[in-house]
Amino acid sequence: MALTIQKSWLPWATVGLALLIILALGLAAGSMLQNYDESIGFDEEAARIAEVLKLEPGMSAGDVRAGTGKWSIDMSRRIGDGIVYATVGPDPPRVIYEYVANAQVDNVTVIVKTPGDAPRLPLECCDATLVRFVYRHFEHRQERIAHNLWRTSKPGGRVAIIDLQAGSPARNALPKEVVIQELTAQGFELEQTIDDWSKDVYCLVFRKPLGSASSTADAL
Repeated sequence: MALTIQKSWLPWATVGLALLIILALGLAAGSMLQNYDESIGFDEEAARIAEVLKLEPGMSAGDVRAGTGKWSIDMSRRIGDGIVYATVGPDPPRVIYEYVANAQVDNVTVIVKTPGDAPRLPLECCDATLVRFVYRHFEHRQERIAHNLWRTSKPGGRVAIIDLQAGSPARNALPKEVVIQELTAQGFELEQTIDDWSKDVYCLVFRKPLGSASSTADAL
């Protein structure tokens, strides 16, 4: 009887152990990102982002799933009379609205989710687009996100994708080779690969060739 009871608990114990492992990995990934932000420092990374995207006054830039908007604000100050399009992520829109208002900048356009298939980033709007720690979270990346990045980039425009290396504690870390394949399949040229952006983090910089055309953009 004792043996039977022990066996009956085995499936539940296995499920419980699996859930604990998943939870631990999620907490480890979150902790790693927090430690990453604290270790590299905002000012240092902001300067590096500006360098790889070659931000200059008068340019237009996109910040995909901009979070609180701190990167959007930094880019807005670097491009002066240019414009930054910041799409809202999982945070409530008021978070980024408040951050932009407190920063007292007038060249950031916050774009919330639009109905149906209406675009969020305008067609061929961006000389530079930042996709920081969010690309791996999208579903149907090849068909929608990589395709939309192509559509919303100007000819000659750059896209910087910063994300976690495969083998990092994050469960859904995305190998850089997959990102490269997905964006080059859309027509982007890989301009720069930085494997040591920080520990367990890479930065890939793509460029849309001059003379390339886009069609109507879907939501990003």
